[in-house]
Amino acid sequence: MMKVGIAGLGNMGLKIVQPILQAPEVVSVCGVDPDPQRRAVAAERFGIEVAADYEALLSDPEIRLIFIAAPNAFHAPLAIAALEAGKAVLCEKPMATTLADAQEMVATARRLGGFLQIGFELRYSQLYVWVKERIDAGLIGEVVNAQCTYICSEFHGRHSWRNRRESGGGMFGEKLCHYVDLPRWWIDAPVVKVDSISAPNVVPYYEVRDNYHTTLRFASGAVSHLTFMMPVAATLRHDPLQNHISMHSDDGHELRYLLCGRKGAIETDVFQRRFRRWEFGDSPAGLVSRVVEDLTWEASDLEDNRFVHNTTGQAHDVIRRVANGLPPYTDPEDSLETMRVVAAAEAQEHGAALHAPFSSALFSASSPVAEEAPARTV
Repeated sequence: MMKVGIAGLGNMGLKIVQPILQAPEVVSVCGVDPDPQRRAVAAERFGIEVAADYEALLSDPEIRLIFIAAPNAFHAPLAIAALEAGKAVLCEKPMATTLADAQEMVATARRLGGFLQIGFELRYSQLYVWVKERIDAGLIGEVVNAQCTYICSEFHGRHSWRNRRESGGGMFGEKLCHYVDLPRWWIDAPVVKVDSISAPNVVPYYEVRDNYHTTLRFASGAVSHLTFMMPVAATLRHDPLQNHISMHSDDGHELRYLLCGRKGAIETDVFQRRFRRWEFGDSPAGLVSRVVEDLTWEASDLEDNRFVHNTTGQAHDVIRRVANGLPPYTDPEDSLETMRVVAAAEAQEHGAALHAPFSSALFSASSPVAEEAPARTV
């Protein structure tokens, strides 16, 4: 049994309190935030202990695990301090706002033998787990092409820290790192080249980009492309009486993956609640394709969370692992590789480095993405 700390009681911090309290290994939770109003909300809503000073978490011997849900610029110093204090850490994505800070986090965990996992909860989300299971089972063969189309509304708001370069770090780190991490997980090969470009912003008050066209080349020869546009879809509305995905299923919101392998293909479509798999075959006329799986899930908030952003499943798994002395589900070195790709994409956002090899300022010589491997013909 353990006590768990939460650093940051904003939107994400409050979102994970209840799942943590539901874990059988947890006896109590202490949340820390410098804002007295956030502390009051957390204490009143969940009845948890709250404090203003991070030292309250670091100095409490009963706290074995700290969830870091503070703004991105604080991730690295909070995580490093927790690791130095002997705590296990689940840090929300992105790891940090700079590659150097992310490297320091991983180096600290390695030096101390500490537990560090980054919050890539899509690896726990059933929709994307279905993809991984079928790839690993060889059902679509070697993946050669992956495309993600992500279209949303501007929902951060004019005054959000996420829109600021210094506090948020950039759109890729704050939002799009998930959609770099997924193809890395599925294709399971080093990224050897990143090409990324952005059009001029539509959202005038953003210090970061509101759109990206980004292509990754893998050592296997596979290519993954992400198209992201933020301001297009109808303005996001949170109505507690309506299901979130159902509300926005036909108003311009889109989050769709299409993966093509040598034996078949897979589609995931969040706003249509759809998973489809095609199987390729031969005929006298040429290659043929047929749908062999067409799956969906219940239209409910609980199931949507489990299928699309399974923060509850991630929290419970991390708690179980820490309680039983098990390693992280995702090695921090692997998350660092996602951060390297993010850094390369952010560096190229205006197109100045398009088609250029990776910068030595971004990638260390020991990194699998530092040198481009010969690509196979696909």
